[in-house]
Amino acid sequence: MPKPVAHPGAGAVLRRALLLMLAWTAPAAAGDPAAPVDTVLEQMRDHLASRLPEVRREDIVRSASPGLFEVRAEHTIGYVTADGRFLLSGSLVDIDTGERITERRLNEDRLQTIAPLLSGAIEFAPAAPTQWITVFTDIDCQYCRLLHQEVPRLNEQGVGVRYLFFSRFGEGSKPYERARVVWCQKDRRGALDAGLRAGVVSSRKVACDDDPVRQQYQVASDLSLRGTPVSIFPDGSVYYGYAKAEALIQELTQRQAAAAQLDTVKTDAHPN
Repeated sequence: MPKPVAHPGAGAVLRRALLLMLAWTAPAAAGDPAAPVDTVLEQMRDHLASRLPEVRREDIVRSASPGLFEVRAEHTIGYVTADGRFLLSGSLVDIDTGERITERRLNEDRLQTIAPLLSGAIEFAPAAPTQWITVFTDIDCQYCRLLHQEVPRLNEQGVGVRYLFFSRFGEGSKPYERARVVWCQKDRRGALDAGLRAGVVSSRKVACDDDPVRQQYQVASDLSLRGTPVSIFPDGSVYYGYAKAEALIQELTQRQAAAAQLDTVKTDAHPN
């Protein structure tokens, strides 16, 4: 398997926040149950903004649990108690339904983060795809090449593949430069296909705006993705490594079935 990519910055803000919040003893003005919801939330945002300037106001929201506020920073999620004193790091799970709420929120954040990149993705898809997976790939990655061999079978089953570049060794490395060359070809799809099938990339440099390659690499790094290939499923969940088309389709089907079952359980548990 490819060597994982280190991302030392992930979660740093929340770890710093924990120290700051525990040192703060003044109560927040966020505990009045009679106050309008928006007012309570804005008060909490005011308290946290003065102590956590790195966190955007809109990334502080009410969580699914009464009395907890969700704080998102660097694609990491934590929870602050209603008095504004304690920051909790961990996964929030609905005991009634079994829903992994933090995991769902991280999946949503992942989809939101990659959405601006999709217009520049290199697509391999049937005429009318029923669903898509987004794959961060590296031309020099052996398992990426193996996965690419499965794309025709995925297409036969109605699954489209969107490719984004994630050169594991970063800007200036040979894989990164080869990704730039592919991006700058007039026929990007054909160039990527040749690169992933046979490792063949044109040696002729073509001038173009290669900033999307840099953006794709940066997003993958920001999301703390580890190695390549990395597949992002329609629900935002992650599948690491190579798998045959049949196994990927089975995984997609199982995750969709689990989501549908969870919706039914949630409706039964909380009909209102």
